[in-house]
Amino acid sequence: MRCLILSLLLTQPPAFAHAAFEIQRWPTAAEAPQTSPVTTWTGPERATQPWVLCALYPHLRDAYWLSVNQGMVEEARRLGVGLRVHEAGGYGAQVEQARQLDECAREGSDAILLGAVDGPALTNAIRQSPLPVFGLVNALPSDLVVAQVGVAWYQMGWRIGHWLAERHPAGTPPVRVALLPGPEGRGGNQVVEPGFTAAIDGSAVELVDTLRGDNSREIQRTLVQQLLTQHPHLDYLVGGAMAAEVAVNELTRRSPDDATTSQSRQPAVLAIYSSHGVERALLRGKLALANSDQMREQGRLAVAQAVCLLQSPQADEQQCPRHMGPPILTLSSAMMTDSRTLSDPNFRPVYRVEPSNHSTGH
Repeated sequence: MRCLILSLLLTQPPAFAHAAFEIQRWPTAAEAPQTSPVTTWTGPERATQPWVLCALYPHLRDAYWLSVNQGMVEEARRLGVGLRVHEAGGYGAQVEQARQLDECAREGSDAILLGAVDGPALTNAIRQSPLPVFGLVNALPSDLVVAQVGVAWYQMGWRIGHWLAERHPAGTPPVRVALLPGPEGRGGNQVVEPGFTAAIDGSAVELVDTLRGDNSREIQRTLVQQLLTQHPHLDYLVGGAMAAEVAVNELTRRSPDDATTSQSRQPAVLAIYSSHGVERALLRGKLALANSDQMREQGRLAVAQAVCLLQSPQADEQQCPRHMGPPILTLSSAMMTDSRTLSDPNFRPVYRVEPSNHSTGH
């Protein structure tokens, strides 16, 4: 029996053991390379009522939102609250996500956690919602939401650019970089690019091309192939997780005989954010650098924040922070244990969690 108990303790995910989170509060300026200090926030130990949270995601077809989903499911179960998940189908699905905002209210949820496909396009739908809306991952104007969990995506771009600028300062031989940030004007991409370009300004890093497209494997592979054909002398290829994954695969597949000229060389690949494929590429030494904004931890934080403010709407910033996220990690090698960033390999999307262990009615 003692061995069984020890085994169960060892396999229990860390997030279930306590309600303490490492967080950073958002900078006062949206376009700021500086990060705020890392502090510890103690969230609710348990929900006082069987709250039901309605989570809206752009999609669940990649590691990013799947990892957010696992974190939300873990925290909902730990707190004993309900969770209902809907996915819009992609970043072009503004009409569908607006419909889902209404559906959350019809389902009897208490709050909406919104991973917005397009904040400006959803403004009216958010304002008309009878439920409190919390921003999830993708930033929304503060006057539209009660609170938000996420990271400053300007910093995600800035960190990659800063790493390059430090290695190639002004006066050193120029290096050529191409950028594949993902869908145009969607999610954090609209601030990733300014962050990246600000960081390389004045250095020997030259941005020779930027290609934008949906985060599907097929589209990103086409863009990578286009870049490698048009720019055979690239030194670095910077992209979102899907772009980085297909770039590593494409470069591994190509042999030296495929080069356009004898002077062609393979660029180093850097990832703006992480995925299981990015993590494997780091582990194999196929990727030079990758950010992690700890997506699974963002899911946990979002649920904890919503429960905190549902239970204590007048709470101050110390008790229930309104704008926060986990620290951004910039990694040149894979983390051995990564339960705060990525979903478990065998995890599949969970669309419903029922409230548990409450004696009061809803």
